Amino acid sequence: MDDNKNDWRMQLITSLAEDWTSPWSGQTAPKGSQITLCSVIKLNKKKNLTIAVPNATALCLNISKRSWKLSREIRTKSGIDKSQKSQKSQKSQKSQVSFESYSQEFDYIESVMESIVMAFTAMEAFVNEVIPDDFKYHTHRKSEIIIEEMDKTQIERWLSIEEKFSTVLPEILQTPSPKKLRCWQGFKKLKKIRDRIIHMKAADRKSSGPETPTLWHELFNVEPLFSQAKDIIDYFVKSMESKPRWHGEYK
Repeated sequence: MDDNKNDWRMQLITSLAEDWTSPWSGQTAPKGSQITLCSVIKLNKKKNLTIAVPNATALCLNISKRSWKLSREIRTKSGIDKSQKSQKSQKSQKSQVSFESYSQEFDYIESVMESIVMAFTAMEAFVNEVIPDDFKYHTHRKSEIIIEEMDKTQIERWLSIEEKFSTVLPEILQTPSPKKLRCWQGFKKLKKIRDRIIHMKAADRKSSGPETPTLWHELFNVEPLFSQAKDIIDYFVKSMESKPRWHGEYK
């Protein structure tokens, strides 16, 4: 694949420091040749597919941003945000609006939900990627007296994303916790609504009026949360000596 076909979402691109001869094919790649992480996928008995390994954070952020853009397009086309001039004189009466169809309504909701879930997944992918393979974390996870040592696999599996962002990454990168910063508040907003999507309540499955707070109310008044995910990622990237390749090319 030509260099000009490289994509910002690729996990890693580097180059040979010197000529290298493959022990399998006998072919020699000259110094400066591109090295790309690849994954070979078995499609069927006679065919394998080779792909460049993508960066999960980049993929998820891109999906989130694209889904948010689609939701805005659907909402604009629906006209639900257009001012109702005929209602201006009737201050006590609220205008009633609706989508053009149920399918348009659900397409909007799906796009917003996808944007939120993928933004949160991007944060999870980023925090787990930054933790070094040989890192050991010491914590009072089960007891205030006994200190427990956790390796990367245990950290990924057992610690909450809050603890990873507030304690683990600051320790690894030698940077202050972001808990008192604006990016932390954005992170908490994103986590709260993502959790509402994953753990829907009984009220979300019933008819409701404007006075009843449901998930659906939040999805129509939410901010572009892929930006919130990017903000907290940016905070930690600033402290990284080797910054993710995708981050400098994020569009």
